Order: sequence, then structure tokens, then C-alpha cells
Amino acid sequence: MDKELRILILEDVAADAELMEDEMRQAKLIFVSKRVAARQPFMSALRDFAPDIILADYNLPGFNGKEALKIVSEINPEIPFIFVSGALGEELAIDLLKKGATDYVLKNRLAKLAPSVKRALEELTDRRKRKKAEQELKNSEKELRQKTQNLEEANTALKVLLKHRQEDQTVMEEKVVSNVKKLVLPYIEKLKVLNLNEAQAGQLEIIEKHLQDIISPFLRNLTVEHYELTPREIQIASLVREGKTTKEITELLNISATAVDFHRKNIRAKLGIKNDKINLRSFLLSMHSQQ
Repeated sequence: MDKELRILILEDVAADAELMEDEMRQAKLIFVSKRVAARQPFMSALRDFAPDIILADYNLPGFNGKEALKIVSEINPEIPFIFVSGALGEELAIDLLKKGATDYVLKNRLAKLAPSVKRALEELTDRRKRKKAEQELKNSEKELRQKTQNLEEANTALKVLLKHRQEDQTVMEEKVVSNVKKLVLPYIEKLKVLNLNEAQAGQLEIIEKHLQDIISPFLRNLTVEHYELTPREIQIASLVREGKTTKEITELLNISATAVDFHRKNIRAKLGIKNDKINLRSFLLSMHSQQ
């Protein structure tokens, strides 16, 4: 033990206290001691002397070791408390250990005192190390929980931002498609019926194709409802997507095959695949899978 121990001895017989000190010096313990023999000096020493360990007789005039143990247990239960007494029955010794005593040594066997003191101090060091490790673990867990919570909050915020961005993107795509369909394509259709020469018709076809290429990525991200289909066209689109043939659709809706073909052409036109060699059902299924 390199550190100088502060040993508080509760003993009314000075010679007995000196024998305890002699045993510990022979064991190479470095210490400073203070002897008290009554309640008030004992309590004052706990406060002012601040002992590392307490050695206490059980029986003293007007005060006893059991009362001293209770005081220490209430003030600072971490201090090792060893009874050094002339006689302690086994039943009493067990009771004192249950109440917080660290050990007991009989006065006629003082050779056991120094090993008991060393063992008590080692156990105290181990307890403090475990307590420190447990506290560090709790702090780490608390820090991890805080980081996890911060990450979850950031993730939630990011999800909200992404959702808003997706909503804004959808609105923008719908607006682009709507503007092309309402503000550009009608004029292209009017140009088609004019008496255009072959070169002009070819240029117009290229313009229309390029416009379709521009809006086609947006079309795949929109649902059928975004294309301003009529209720009947929505009915027929749903049946086509389910794999129904024209004949089956005529029977289900009680309309003619000509009417079905007419609506299919309108649907293709509104979906932007009027002149493309794209299977209508495949196109509708690809739209449905992205909804």
C-alpha cells in the first residue's frame, strides 16, 4: 500500500489500540491513526479525520460498535468497518456482517488483522472500479440513446423534406404535361390538317415526337386519373389493364366494339402513346406498378 491510510480506531483501551497498530506496522502498512472511545468524538472524527477504514471494539462504556456501525452506514456506507473485539459469538458476528460490517477479528488473533484490512481495502478498490465502469457504461448508453434519438429525428425530418420534394416534383411534372397537352399539342393537331408540303410535315412530326420524348418520363410517374380521362375511358382502361379483350369489354359494358376501339384510341392519345408501337395493357400495368 503506497498511500498513507487514515485508520479510525474505536477503542477505550489504549494498549489494545497500540497492539492493532503494531500488527499493521509489521505488515508494512503505511498509515496514520486516530483513537476515540465515545459517540461524539467518533462522529467528529468521521467528519474531520475522514478515515479510509474503521477498526471498532464491540463493547465500550456508554457506546458500542453496533451503534457506530449504524452511524457509518447512514453517513458513508462505503467505508470498510472491521470489528476487533475480545469475544463475538458466531450468531452476533453474522448479524453484524448482515448489517454492513466488512469483517471481524478477535483480539486474541490479531495476526489476522492486517490481512483483513488489506482485503477490505482491495475489495473497496474493486467496488469503486466496478462502479466507475458501470457509470461509464450508463453514460455511453445514454449518449448512444441521445445520438439514436437525434438520428431518428433527423431521419423523420429528412423523410418529410423528401415527401415535400416528391410532391413538388409531381406537381411540376403534372404542370409540364398539362401545359404541353393544352398549350402545344392542340396547335400541332391543327397544323397537321393544313396543306403542308412533305418537308413541313416531316418537321412537324419531329417536333411532336420530341415533345412526346420530353414529357414521356413524367407520364410514367402519373396515375390514370391525371390524364383527364372520362369515366367511361377509366372503366375501359381498368378492364384493358386486367387483360380483358375488346369482345369481353363489349359484353361487360354493353357497348359496341366500335365504341370500345374509339375509347381505346382516345385513351392512347391522352396517355401520349397514340402513334407509338406500345401495348396499351403493358403501358397501363407499368403505370399501376408505380402508384
